[in-house]
Amino acid sequence: MKKLKSLKTALLNIPVTSVLAILLVFGVIFGCKKDETTSTHKAYKNMDDATTTNIIASIPRIELSKLKSTQISLYLSVTDQNGKPFSEFNKYNFVIKQVCVGQQDTTVVASLSFSKLNQTGSNIATPLVLDYSGSMDSYIGDLEQAAGNFISIKNNSDQIELVKFSTEIENVQPFSNDTVTLLQALHNWWANAGNTTAFYDAMMMGVNDAETFNQAHSTFLPAVIGFTDGLDNASSIYYSELINQALARQIPLYTIGFGDADEAVLNTIATQTGGRYYYTPDITTLKTLFSLISGQLKNLYMVSWVYDDQSCSEVLITVEAKYTCANGSYASKTQKIFHPLVK
Repeated sequence: MKKLKSLKTALLNIPVTSVLAILLVFGVIFGCKKDETTSTHKAYKNMDDATTTNIIASIPRIELSKLKSTQISLYLSVTDQNGKPFSEFNKYNFVIKQVCVGQQDTTVVASLSFSKLNQTGSNIATPLVLDYSGSMDSYIGDLEQAAGNFISIKNNSDQIELVKFSTEIENVQPFSNDTVTLLQALHNWWANAGNTTAFYDAMMMGVNDAETFNQAHSTFLPAVIGFTDGLDNASSIYYSELINQALARQIPLYTIGFGDADEAVLNTIATQTGGRYYYTPDITTLKTLFSLISGQLKNLYMVSWVYDDQSCSEVLITVEAKYTCANGSYASKTQKIFHPLVK
C-alpha cells in the first residue's frame, strides 16, 4: 500500500504541462499507427474527381512464367469514360476471381502481388499498322503526323515497328527504339500506297512480329495498334482468325477507325483481345487518339499469383474494378480465358 501511495503521490506532483506532453506523445504514436494500418487496406478513391462518370476495365495480357507454368501475371487497364487511365489504383480497387472452365468452383484470388507497370521497369513493344490504301490519299499527312507523335512520346526503351498496308503489306521498319530512325521510315515515300485494304492480314503481321520479339525479350509488353479508314476487302483471313491468334498469344489489339471503317468489327477485334477501339470522325483528332492509347499502355497494373490446379487446362479470370469519386461509386467487370499448362 505504501508503494502504491508513493507512486500516486509522485504522479500528482508532476506538473500539468508535463502530463499533457506525455499524453500528446502517446496519442501521436498510437494514433499514427492506427491510421497507417487502416489506410493500407482501403481502395483508392478521389472525392475531388468530379469528371468521372464511368470506369472501364480490360485485361490486355495474361503471361505465364517461363519457369513455372502456374505462375500467372495479369496486366490490367482501367480508364474513365473518355479513355483516360487511372494511375493511382491499389489492389483493394480490384476483386480477382478464377474458375476452371466447365466447373462451378469460382474462388477469389487472395494471395497476390500488385504493382504498377510503369514502376516495374517493363517496356512496350508496339507494331504500328497504318492504312495507305487509295481512300487515304488525302489524309496521309495527318496519319503520319499522328503516328509520329506516338513515336516521339514513347519511353526511351520502348520498341516500335512500322507496318504499312494497302493491297500489299510491308514491314518498312523492324522494331527499334531510335526515334530518328522510326520517324524517317514513317515519312519515307511508300511505293505500294493506293489500291485496296488488307487490314486483317496487316494486323496479323503485327501479331506475328510482336510474338517473335516477345519470345526474345520477355520483359516487354507486346501490343498492336492498327488504323484503317475502310472495310477490309483484300485480306486472306477473316477477322475471327485474327482474334483467335491474338488471344492464343495474349497480344492485345488496339484499333482506330476513320471514314468508312467497319466500327462493329474493329470494336470486336479490340474488346475481345483486351485492347480498346476508338473512332475519329475528324482526321485531325487522330493525334489525340494515338496519345490516349499511349497513355493507357504506360499506366497498366500487374497482378501475379500462383495457380495450383494442375488438372485444369482452361481457366476463366474475372476482374471486378471499383472506384469512388465525387459523382458516386462505379464498377466494371472484365473476363479473359487462359491456358495454365501451356507455356
